[in-house]
Formats: sequence, C-alpha cells, structure tokens
Amino acid sequence: MNGSFLLEAFQAPTSYAQNLGNFFNDLGADPYLESNCRFRAFSQYQKTNEQFEKLNSSTFMQSSDVNRLIGNVERKFEEISPALDQHPDFQNLLNAFLERTKVDISKQPIGVHQMRVVCSHDQSGSAAPEGIHQDGFDFIGIFCVKRDNIAGAFTQIFASPVDQHPHMSTTLEENQFIIFNDRRYYHYVTETLPALQDKTGLRDVFVFTA
Repeated sequence: MNGSFLLEAFQAPTSYAQNLGNFFNDLGADPYLESNCRFRAFSQYQKTNEQFEKLNSSTFMQSSDVNRLIGNVERKFEEISPALDQHPDFQNLLNAFLERTKVDISKQPIGVHQMRVVCSHDQSGSAAPEGIHQDGFDFIGIFCVKRDNIAGAFTQIFASPVDQHPHMSTTLEENQFIIFNDRRYYHYVTETLPALQDKTGLRDVFVFTA
C-alpha cells in the first residue's frame, strides 16, 4: 500500500464523459435499496500485460463495521458490460487509479462500481445512505460521467466520522476524478436533488476501490 498518498483531484479529457455516458442507460436497479433511485453494476479487474481483464466474480461485501446498513451481506450485481470493459477511456481510468495509488493488484483487484442516481420533484436520490463513512479499502476513486439537472450531490471528505465540517466539499463535475486514501479519510455525497422540479435529474459515476 502506498501509505503516503492522501488525496488528488484532476480533470480528464472531455471526450471521456461523452464516450462512456451511454453505457449507463441500461443499468439495472440496485436490489439492496428500498428506494428505486440507484442503478448499479459491479466488476473487479486485474492487469494482464498492458490490459485490464475482468475477473469472474462480481460479488461485493463490506463489513458491518464500515457499512451499518448492508454490512456482512454478500451482494450480487450485474456485471459491467464487455463493451465498456474494453473501451480505451475506461481502461485509461483504471490505469490512472493504479498509477496514483500504486496498489498491488496481484493481491487486491480493482473493484469498479458503475452507478446512476436519479431524483425527481417528489424523490431525492441518495448515493450514500450509510452517511459519512469509509468503504473498508486502502483507496477510493470517484469519476463523474454525467450531472444532468442536478442540485446538491456534493462530494465531501472528512477527517473523522464525527466531523461537523468537511475537510473538502466540492461539486464533482463531469470528467473530474478524485482519488483519496480510504484509511485516512471518510467521505459522503449529499442528497441528489433536481435543479428544475418538473424534470428528472441524474448523476452517473464510476467508483473505484482497492
């Protein structure tokens, strides 16, 4: 583990969101949430030579120590589509996460959660119903693909789970990538609300874990 790495935010080329956005349109609903506001796929990757290859398992489990809502539950999601797996921009995002964190992926594969959160005038969307939390990994990366008719959904980084004021609070815009040390920081995404009340809002992100 690269214990010296704490946090970095950077901008990816504009083409990334344009090229990857359509892959979110057919995501299945997250079956582990009562509200139908989150859609999700999940896969794990290891690097073989110059290419990242998907592993067979797409199950995901967190300890109840870090996830009070769905801890110690083995969750099964749809896998990320093969067309997205091999897309050069997606492969570049995996490489960017690996290069900055220096994780040993022979021991710890990179997990990728592909998520869409939707909201409307009568339902807010929640990307983090567990509140301020850690995910139980060494590093987390969040890449924003789309914000459409969205207010709120601020990405917040905290020094502790009881902090009243975030270490950082920002609107993660399209093509922005934030990577941080999950052992050092806690994070949260505020409620997703529609900017225009008569129109549905949505937020698409990739979340990387290792």
